[in-house]
Amino acid sequence: MGEVTPTLGEIVRNNGIAGQVSYRVNVSYPGEPMKPVVFVGNELGGPVVMITTTAGGNETQVFVDDPARFGAFGPEWVRQFFGSAPQ
Repeated sequence: MGEVTPTLGEIVRNNGIAGQVSYRVNVSYPGEPMKPVVFVGNELGGPVVMITTTAGGNETQVFVDDPARFGAFGPEWVRQFFGSAPQ
């Protein structure tokens, strides 16, 4: 069985304060419904939180271990997180 890569929708940036930014992207895997995912971090580095929402509207927040391994936090970071998924 080959590697399963999700399809990513448009990556949308929202600015916060003091360098905080978030990136929202709709993610779909083959045979599954699309799900919104939000990543919240800082342009200067530091922790990144991934927020997913279930079909029922419940949110789950998870810290991304060693976010620097995906590069500088930005749209390309999101693509690298999902394994360079196509848009």
